[in-house]
Amino acid sequence: MSRRGGEIPSQVAAEWAHARPHPAAPPETSLILGDPAPHLARALHDCGHTVTRWSRHLTRGQRCAPWPPAGPFGEVWARMPRSSLEAAMLLHAAAARIDDGAQLYLYGAGNEGIRSAGRHFPPGTAPPRPLLIKRRCRVLAATRTAAPPREDGLDSWQIRTPVDWGAGERDWTFFPGMFAGGRIDPATALLIEYLPTVSTGARVLDFGAGSGVIAAAVLARTPAARAVLLDRDAIALVAAARNVPGGTLVLGSGLGHVEGRFDLIVSNPPIHAGSAQSLATVEALIREAPGALAPRGSMMLVTQRRLPIPRMLAECFRDVRTVADRGPHRVWAADGPQC
Repeated sequence: MSRRGGEIPSQVAAEWAHARPHPAAPPETSLILGDPAPHLARALHDCGHTVTRWSRHLTRGQRCAPWPPAGPFGEVWARMPRSSLEAAMLLHAAAARIDDGAQLYLYGAGNEGIRSAGRHFPPGTAPPRPLLIKRRCRVLAATRTAAPPREDGLDSWQIRTPVDWGAGERDWTFFPGMFAGGRIDPATALLIEYLPTVSTGARVLDFGAGSGVIAAAVLARTPAARAVLLDRDAIALVAAARNVPGGTLVLGSGLGHVEGRFDLIVSNPPIHAGSAQSLATVEALIREAPGALAPRGSMMLVTQRRLPIPRMLAECFRDVRTVADRGPHRVWAADGPQC
C-alpha cells in the first residue's frame, strides 16, 4: 500500500467520523496531520467541522510548514507516519494542540505499524483504544489528560550525528522521518564520490536535497559555487538550512518551483511513493531539466541500475554516459539538451 495510493486508511477514518454520534453543539475545529488523501477531511466537513489540514510535505490543499499550526483545536487526527520516531514526534505535536479531555486520533494500515502504535502516544494521554478495525486498518483514539512533557516545537526533535562523505567528519542535523535517517545512503555516497568540480560562481541545483549532503559536498569542492536546495519536505529544509548555511532553500516538488538556469543539476531522486515504486518524479525532472540548464549545463543522477534511466535521458539529451557503476546503483551524466 503506497502512501500516495494508500487512501484506504483515510477512507476507514472517514467512515468512523461519519458514523460516530455528533452532539448538538457548534461545529468543532479539527486538525488533520499528514494525510494526503481527502476522504477524512471531506467527512469532517460534511459533519459541520471546520477542518485544517497540515503536512510537512508539499501537497495540494494542505498547509505545508515545518510544524503544525498552534491551535488549540477541538480534536486532532494523525495519519500513521512511516517511522516510529516520526510517529512519536507527530503524536507529541498533536497532543500539544488540544486541551485536556479532548480526543487525539491515529489511523493507518497494518503494514504501517498501526497495531503497535500505542507505544508512540506521549505521556499525558490515556491508553489509546481501537474505535474501528476494518480493511486491515485501524482507527485509534486517546484522551488527553495533561500536557505532553516534551517542549512543543521542531527543535526539541533535532538530532545531531557525525557524517563523513570523504571531506572529513562533521556534525550533521536531521529530524525524524527524513530520508536515510540522518546517514549517507550508498547511492548518495556514490554520487558524491564522482561529483565534478564546478567553476567559481557556478549555479548548482540539489534536487530533492533532503538534509543537504550533496549540496554540501559541492560547496566543499567549490566554496564559491551557488547552491540551490529544492525539496518538498519543509522539515528537511530546516535541517538543510543548518547543514548548508550558504545555500538557497526552495520548498517545491519540481523544477517549476525554481527560477533561473543552472550549470549543474544533481540528484538522488525519489523513486517511491511510500512503499510502491513511482518514476513520476524522476521522469518529470528529466523532462524539465533541459529548460532549467544553462547552455553548457549538465545533469548528474544516481538511481538503481535496473531502472530505465538511460532511455529516459536519451529522449532529452544528446550525450548520456555512465559515470559510475557499483552494486545496485549507477551514476549517469547527461548534457546537450535536445527536448
